[in-house]
Amino acid sequence: MAVTFYNQGMKFSRIFFSLLTGLLVSLFLTRTFFHFSDFSSLIDRLFLTLIPALAFGLLFHQASPAISAWASRLRSSLSIPHILISFLLALGFTYGAVGFLHEVLRTPFGMALFTSVSMTLGLVTGYFVTQKAADSVRAGFLSKPLNWFLVLSLPVFWIALVISALQFPSMFVLDYVRVPQEWIALFFITVFGASAWTLSLIPRIAPLVSRFLESHFLQNLPGLYAAGMFFLIELVISRTLNHSALGYNTVLFEADAGPWMTILASPDGTAINRSVHPLSLIIIRPLVRLVSGMMGEHYALGGMLVVSAIAGLCVYMTWLFVKRATSSGTFAFLFSIFLGSTATHLLFGSLTENYIFGAAALILFFLFNQSKETRFSVLVPAGLLLFGITITNIAQGLIGLFFNRFGFKRLLQYSILVLATGILLTITTSLLYQKSQTFFFVPGDIAFELNFVRSTDGNLSDPMRLSEPASIIRKLNVVTRSVLLYGVVGPQVIEVVSEKPPFPTIDLKTFDVRTGRLASYRGLANFPLGGWLLLLAGALFMLVKNIRTSKHTPLMLGLLGALGFNFLMHLFYGTELFLYTSYWVYSLVFFIALALSDFAENPWLQSGLTFVVLILMVNNFSFIFSIWRALAPFYAAAP
Repeated sequence: MAVTFYNQGMKFSRIFFSLLTGLLVSLFLTRTFFHFSDFSSLIDRLFLTLIPALAFGLLFHQASPAISAWASRLRSSLSIPHILISFLLALGFTYGAVGFLHEVLRTPFGMALFTSVSMTLGLVTGYFVTQKAADSVRAGFLSKPLNWFLVLSLPVFWIALVISALQFPSMFVLDYVRVPQEWIALFFITVFGASAWTLSLIPRIAPLVSRFLESHFLQNLPGLYAAGMFFLIELVISRTLNHSALGYNTVLFEADAGPWMTILASPDGTAINRSVHPLSLIIIRPLVRLVSGMMGEHYALGGMLVVSAIAGLCVYMTWLFVKRATSSGTFAFLFSIFLGSTATHLLFGSLTENYIFGAAALILFFLFNQSKETRFSVLVPAGLLLFGITITNIAQGLIGLFFNRFGFKRLLQYSILVLATGILLTITTSLLYQKSQTFFFVPGDIAFELNFVRSTDGNLSDPMRLSEPASIIRKLNVVTRSVLLYGVVGPQVIEVVSEKPPFPTIDLKTFDVRTGRLASYRGLANFPLGGWLLLLAGALFMLVKNIRTSKHTPLMLGLLGALGFNFLMHLFYGTELFLYTSYWVYSLVFFIALALSDFAENPWLQSGLTFVVLILMVNNFSFIFSIWRALAPFYAAAP
């Protein structure tokens, strides 16, 4: 009798909760999607609400045994904490992605489709990565408190950037990363629906996914994490800086971010007509257009995504370089964050320009150098990346090969092959993009670059004249600061009122050729500057001490040779040298990592490096903030 009564009670409870759930779902749908208030008749409102409520209630009643069995299977086969963590991570990423792309997604259907795919991929990847992270906490990378500290510093940095960017509504608003209000209900319905389906899928694909991640990604998970976080960091900066005002004015260290956005991302494109970038239209533009094409009229978003992704790739390649040299996960993670936190990487890893692509090509080439790669089938394409993005960068590759004992005869063959192929590809580029690309091998075309070597009417430059000792001292000061300091530790930016519309326009510089003023460091900025100089001095000391015994000596000499080439070239070429820092900061970071590699597992060095990286991050956060603060009135005044 008691059993019968209990069973009847359970049936009644099931019916009651099924009907209640159906009613709640029906009320939510009618008030959110079906314009409940537009129905004036009480009968119509009742039918609109109660009929779907009965239908949902019936379905819930019939499906509840299956749902209970499904939930039991999940509890027995999956870890609930891992599910919750991966769900929250996937939800956060998907929410921000939908907010960023809402203009592109356009319709509720587009949003729901994107959300379903994003949540599925995010949950599957997140679940298995969370499992491995838990294993790492017990005995792995995350078992060290220092690594936890470094891992958590990156989301804190990202959140601080978002909050700071919101202080300048002419540059960044919350709607850039927020799901539109009219989509919010459907968004969460899709999130939970996709999550339920994905959770039932995970146990079936667990062995396959686990093997795939184990063989391809998990050994480099800290590097991938750093790269992913810097992708998000750069994306915030990129969404803030890349403004339409840059299309007709250059106010950021003489960078041509506006024109390059059109060159690389616009469907129509525009002419480069700079012979020092001979292959950018066939190397960079196809990649950017592949993503920008999906954005339709909002092609600028595609440019921001690609540039930020390449910046993240640079961070990941830094992890690979240092990890390969030292086998120390903590040391490699520190230097990957170090590169990502430099002033040049934060700025030029977010501006839609060609500089971050050049940096990525240089890092890739030195990865090949590190692995003792000698095959022309690999090195020629890598050299064409260097040469094609900026022709002078091929000199850095050749210097690296020379010190890597490549052999003079092979080096000559390699140079001729890269040059000849570069000429043919430049001709091809000019055929594909007629009247858009000039020729580096035509004297009249390359002569344009002399404007950055000598001073002419209407052109501001700062030439070094060997007959004038004062100009030599001034230029040495400018180049030394630019090469050794500015690209790593962001200085106090010089704000100059420029004679450009709209008035007044703030032109940001590290060197004002009109007055001879150089950007300086004040107050707390001297702490990261001192830490950086101490690291640099220590690395030079270790190079001298171990130059005959270190296995990294050829690579370190190659990196220093590349740095020296840039130093000598910019004694004669260029005025606002901060513009080119992406082309040598990597060599400084790599050199220090190699020079100190014997102490990679030393806890005192790791702690000291952590302190330097964190104060560098704080300083360069301030550097980016000062740029935003200076540009905000200019962006607000722009049409």
